[in-house]
Amino acid sequence: MSARAIDSLINSNFLDADQTGGTSYLFKDLKDRRKIDDVDQLLEQLDKFDIGACVISIMEDKYADWVGKGHAKYPMKILPAMIVDPRKGIDEIRKVVHYHETYGVRCLRIPPFRYTLPPTDRIYWPFYVKACELNIAVSMNAGMPGPRNPGWVQNPIYYDEVAFHFPELRLIMTHCGQPWTDEAISTIAHWDNVYMSCCAVAPKYWPEQFVHFINTRGKEKMMFGTEYPTIAWDRAHEEIDALNLRETVQTLFYSENAMRAYQWDADLS
Repeated sequence: MSARAIDSLINSNFLDADQTGGTSYLFKDLKDRRKIDDVDQLLEQLDKFDIGACVISIMEDKYADWVGKGHAKYPMKILPAMIVDPRKGIDEIRKVVHYHETYGVRCLRIPPFRYTLPPTDRIYWPFYVKACELNIAVSMNAGMPGPRNPGWVQNPIYYDEVAFHFPELRLIMTHCGQPWTDEAISTIAHWDNVYMSCCAVAPKYWPEQFVHFINTRGKEKMMFGTEYPTIAWDRAHEEIDALNLRETVQTLFYSENAMRAYQWDADLS
C-alpha cells in the first residue's frame, strides 16, 4: 500500500475473542483473529499497514461505550458508525439521535439482508431523512450477503431509486456489489453522492471491470475498506498492491474519497 489509508469500514466484533459467525464458511481464518483490547492497540495494528484512521461500526449496544470513548480520545482517527434496525421505527430513530449525541456516530449502517427488505422499502425512509437532517452518511450492503440469507434485497440497482429520492444523502454501498458488478458501477456513476466501500470481498476476487472503474470513472467514488475482522489488513495490503492501481488514483482511493463521503477531516499521521 503506497498511500496512507482510511479503513472505511471495521466491525466492532474485533472486541470479541471468538470471531466465528455466519461468514465462517467463506473466511476460514476468522478463527485466527485475536481480540483487540484497547484503542491504542487497534491504532498500532492499523499503522503497521499504513492505515491512519478508520470507521468503526457499533454492531451491538455492548460495543457503543468502547467505540465512543475511542472516538473521544482520537476524534480524527476513529469515526463511529452504528447498526440500525429499521423495523423498530421511531424508537430506533430516537436511538440514532442518542448515539449521534453521546458516542459521536456519523454513519448509519443498514444491512438489507437482515430484514429481507430492499433499500427502496418505505421502512428505511425515516432513517434516510434523519441522516440528511444530521448530515451523516448511510452505509448499506450491496451484493450477495456472506450470511446465508436471501441476497436479492441487496442488488445495487435499488440504490438508484434511493439516490433519486434523497439527493442530499451520502450513500455508501459496501461489499462490492457482486454478482451485480455492472449494476453497482452504473448506479455509482449515475449519482454524485453514491460511493462504494470496497470491503468484505478479498481484492484478488474483484472483477476486472470493478478494478477498471476504480482506476477510471470511479476514481472519486471508490474507497479502501476491509470490514475487519472479515478481511485481514495484511491480506488487503498485499492483494491491493498486486492490482497495481494507478498512482493518480491511489490517494483518492485510500483516503480522500472517504473523507468526502463521511465529511471527516481524518488524521492519517
